[in-house]
Amino acid sequence: MEQPVTITSLTLFITVVLSTLTLAVPRKYILLPFVIGACWVPADQCVIIVGLHFYVLQILVLAGILRLWIRSEIVSIRWNRFDRLVLAWALVGTAVYTLQWMSFGALLLRCGRLLEWLGLYWIFRQSLRSWRDIGFVHIALGVCAVAMLPFVVVEWRNGSNPFTSLGRVTTDWREGAYRCAATFPHAIMMGLFWATVVPLFIGFARQKRCAWLLWPAVASCTFMIWVTASSTPVLTFAGALAIVLVYSWRRNTPRVAWGVLFLLIGLHFVMKAPVWSLLSRVSVVAGSTGWHRYHLIDQAIGHFFEWVLIGTRSTGHWGYGLQDVTNQYILEGVRGGFVTCVLFCVLIFLSARTFLRVSLTCRDRSESYLAWCAFATVIAHAISFLGVSYFGQITLIWYLLLAAAGLLYEKSLENIPPTKRVAVSAKPRREGYGGASQPREEAWSLT
Repeated sequence: MEQPVTITSLTLFITVVLSTLTLAVPRKYILLPFVIGACWVPADQCVIIVGLHFYVLQILVLAGILRLWIRSEIVSIRWNRFDRLVLAWALVGTAVYTLQWMSFGALLLRCGRLLEWLGLYWIFRQSLRSWRDIGFVHIALGVCAVAMLPFVVVEWRNGSNPFTSLGRVTTDWREGAYRCAATFPHAIMMGLFWATVVPLFIGFARQKRCAWLLWPAVASCTFMIWVTASSTPVLTFAGALAIVLVYSWRRNTPRVAWGVLFLLIGLHFVMKAPVWSLLSRVSVVAGSTGWHRYHLIDQAIGHFFEWVLIGTRSTGHWGYGLQDVTNQYILEGVRGGFVTCVLFCVLIFLSARTFLRVSLTCRDRSESYLAWCAFATVIAHAISFLGVSYFGQITLIWYLLLAAAGLLYEKSLENIPPTKRVAVSAKPRREGYGGASQPREEAWSLT
């Protein structure tokens, strides 16, 4: 986890500007400052007030909540099973972590994280009402991707990070190549940030929504992923792209998933080493630490009874370098015990199933394709979680995806043909999808 760094004056100024924009912009643009902040402001800096640390994303969350409250823009949302699962995962993890450390400081730390995690999720659930809203966020991300490309090119050529004046950001060197990071706390985080937005860039570009912008954004992301000189972003990007390309065979997804599961089980019994040792053989760029990933999983399984109930305070004694928990699944267990880890896995499964069901049952091909791209994004995150634990700006992308899954969850349980959907009403009604108090509109339209 990143260490807090006192915020620089320039970053503080940008944060104040973004917070002001959050309070002032029209309702439909409320997520724009969050996108700008995630892309252009280093996330490891904080403002210290009465001993409490407020990171940049947390400050924007507070501004967003304040704005929705003082301007009476909060809509009533009937929380579904998926929303309750997100809440349970966050609260159980917080309770177990606090029990593990038994200190007021641990409680304060987790409350700050709850503010960021649940705050982002709630603001996104308040703001995302249709595919059009999701498209707006990704168009804004596309603009940022294209705009960031020249800065990353400079960093790649010179090895000097142009964003050092904003905070603690550096450019590492490994095996004869610079590992570009731009405004992100680590090169891997930058690569994964852009890798996990590419599927929906492609999805909206294929629907002719700002294709002139989103295709260059895909190209920019591809370059920025490569110059991180890290295997995890490259493999995540390749996996997501492969899934996007097999849209026509999407109905075979359940059979493929079962096939992969049985294949892994079979390999586990016929291989001399456990099946997760395959991670040690995966390498795309020189200097990759696949063996560390394998060793971490192996030791986590070997020390299962150490962390199963309330996690463990340290994993350093598991082996050399294993204090660095580069696996999100294991980190969930280390910090929150086995129950939190299971809730996290169920959350990923329900997210993937939600988008897959919408893609399979929706008769609108455009929406079906977008849902498939969102499904590919979930799988991309699931792949990346095997090689890294999230910190920094990428958490915004993760909660954006979860909020989209929460929005679509009820729809995934239905199979309503387009001809039976409620038409646009000329008179606003106080009844919306999911119980939201909003004008009745075609919630799934792309225009």
